[in-house]
Amino acid sequence: MIEQGSQSSAHRQIAEYVAQHLRDVSLMSASDLAEACVVSQATVSRFCMGLGFTGFAEFVRELQDLIREEWQAPDRVRHLHRTLGEDSDPLITEESANLAKLPALCASSTTKTLVQFVLRFPRIILAGTRASATVIPYAAYFLSKIRDGVEIATPETPLWTTLASHPQPDTAVLAFVFPRYSRVQLDWLEDVLQWATPIAAITDREQSPVSRLARPVAVIPVARASLFDSYAAVMVYINYLVREAAAGTPQLESRLQALEEYEGRRHVYRP
Repeated sequence: MIEQGSQSSAHRQIAEYVAQHLRDVSLMSASDLAEACVVSQATVSRFCMGLGFTGFAEFVRELQDLIREEWQAPDRVRHLHRTLGEDSDPLITEESANLAKLPALCASSTTKTLVQFVLRFPRIILAGTRASATVIPYAAYFLSKIRDGVEIATPETPLWTTLASHPQPDTAVLAFVFPRYSRVQLDWLEDVLQWATPIAAITDREQSPVSRLARPVAVIPVARASLFDSYAAVMVYINYLVREAAAGTPQLESRLQALEEYEGRRHVYRP
């Protein structure tokens, strides 16, 4: 319940400023917002708690989830300059919090379903664009160690057009979809879906636009408190996914042994 009198007036002042400057506020600190509204930082904290948040940090994270698709590189530069002088680096803090969420996410029924999805189809296509595509080589490298039929589709590959243009029997797509959500990728997934190709996805939030196109959808948070989004929790989740898929793979030990022997014959690694 927001306080009455002068406090209520200050809260209305903050609310009006937030409503008119959503993108700016999503990149502010509590002191920045207090200064912009000509109120105390304590008033900003009480405003956030009056809205049901534990404080400004939770409030601004929620706001960032709503607005960050509108962030542009110059906005991130402003955010970077603000955070560089802080004692506790917000990027490390946010990634630590993201990693702390992983045990529950990994134990979820969604993850178990995604593991089975990765194993079920003879051919699995890892697909993404722009920043979302940067995690795909890591996933493909290790997934290929435990199973055949792992391929990569990005807009630069012929496979991208092939998958969208006609049915692909025994094929499924695992899409990586992170902000800023690429229209090219979402349109492509719609084209793939028209051929009844199964699609699963790893994305960053429940409201991600890929949620209407894919099943299952694993939601793994990314860190925003830097010049570019950070994917530490995503990378750990991918490794966990591969490990769990490996546990369900028959004759895995002999497969890995054959790979080791081949690499040994080719002197892949230095002695």
